[in-house]
Amino acid sequence: MARPSLARVQLDADLARLGSKPALLERKWMRMARSPFAFLRGASPLWAEAMSRHPVLLRGLPGRASLVGDVHLENVGVFRWARGVTFHVNDFDETFEGPCAFDVLRLLTSTLLARDELHVSGVKVLGLAHAMMDGYEVGVRGGAVRAPAFVQQLVSQVNALPPEAVLKKKVDDVGKLMRNPEKTPTAPAEVVKRVPAALAMWSATLPAKVDAAALEVLDVTRRIAGTGSLGVERLLVLTRGDGAPWLLEVKEVRGAASVGAPASAQRLVDVMRRALPKPPACFGASLLGKLPVVVTRLGAKEDKLGVDEIPPEALEPYVRYLGSLVGEVHRRGGAPSTWSSAQQARVLDGAQQLAGLHETAFLQFCDVVFDRFGDA
Repeated sequence: MARPSLARVQLDADLARLGSKPALLERKWMRMARSPFAFLRGASPLWAEAMSRHPVLLRGLPGRASLVGDVHLENVGVFRWARGVTFHVNDFDETFEGPCAFDVLRLLTSTLLARDELHVSGVKVLGLAHAMMDGYEVGVRGGAVRAPAFVQQLVSQVNALPPEAVLKKKVDDVGKLMRNPEKTPTAPAEVVKRVPAALAMWSATLPAKVDAAALEVLDVTRRIAGTGSLGVERLLVLTRGDGAPWLLEVKEVRGAASVGAPASAQRLVDVMRRALPKPPACFGASLLGKLPVVVTRLGAKEDKLGVDEIPPEALEPYVRYLGSLVGEVHRRGGAPSTWSSAQQARVLDGAQQLAGLHETAFLQFCDVVFDRFGDA
C-alpha cells in the first residue's frame, strides 16, 4: 500500500491532536501556512516521518547524544539561571537519545527554509549553512564562538531588569493575570484545583527550600503560545512569592514525536541540566493530576529570539554562534564526533534534500488549509 504524503502525515497528526479544538487547529494551521520555515516549526511529526523514510541521511555519520530534537533558528533565547541571565537553546520538549546528525540536519534545514525571513539570496543562505556547520564543529571540539554584539547587548539589558518586571505585562491593577481569549484564556476549574499539588511537588525538587506561603496560588490562566506545542496543557500561575508575586509556567510534556517514547518530565529536566552549561533556575518536574509537566519561574523577556530580530550584518557570526551552541549541547550530553570534510558535505547535501521535501509538503499542506479556511 502506498504511503501517505508527508503533508498528509502532518495533517493527520494535527487532526488527531486538535480536531476536537477547531480554534486551536485553525490557529496552528494558519501560522504554519505563513512560510516554509513556519511550517517546519510546527511539523515535528512530518520531520520524524521524513527521517524514517530516508535513513541514509544519518547512516555512517558518527556521534550520539541527548538531542534537542526540535532545534531550529528560533529555538534559542534568553533565560534566567542561578546567577543572572544567559542565552542558549531553550526548548528541549522533543529531546531523545539519538544521532547528532539528526539535530544538525534540522538546524541546517531550518536555516535554508528561512531564506525569505532572513531576506537573503539562495547563494547567501548556503553560505550561512556552511558557517553554521563550522560553528557546530567548534562547539563539538570544546571551543567557543563569541556571541555577536547584539546577543551580548540583549543579555545585558535583560540582566538589568528586576525579576518582577515580567509582572507589568501580565498582571492587572487588582493583582490578577490579564485575560486574553487568544493567548491567556481562563483555565477550567478542574485544572486550577490541581495546581497547588503540582507546585508543591515541583518545589520539593529544587535545590533551595521554598516557603509554602510563597506558593499560595493567586490566579491561573491557560497560556496559548508557540506552534508545535499548541494543544498541550500550558498554564500561567501567579503565586504569593517572597516580597513580590512569582509568575510560573506549568507546561505538559508530550515526549518526542521521533521515537514515540512515553513522556517523562524528569528526563527532560535531567537532559537540560546536563546539556546546558547554565541551566534555567527554578526548573523542575511535576505532575498536574496525571499529566507530566515541567514548571519554571518566568523572568522578564523569557522568550525565543525571532529571526526578524537578527541584524542583517550579524547573520553570519550569529549562525556560526548558534551552531556552536548546538555542538556544546551534544558535547555535554553525549558522545559526539567531529566529521570529515566529506561527512560535512553529506550533511549539507542532506539538509538541501530535506528543505526540498518540506517545500513540496508545505504547498500540499497549504492547499488543504485553503480548502478548509480560505485565505484568512
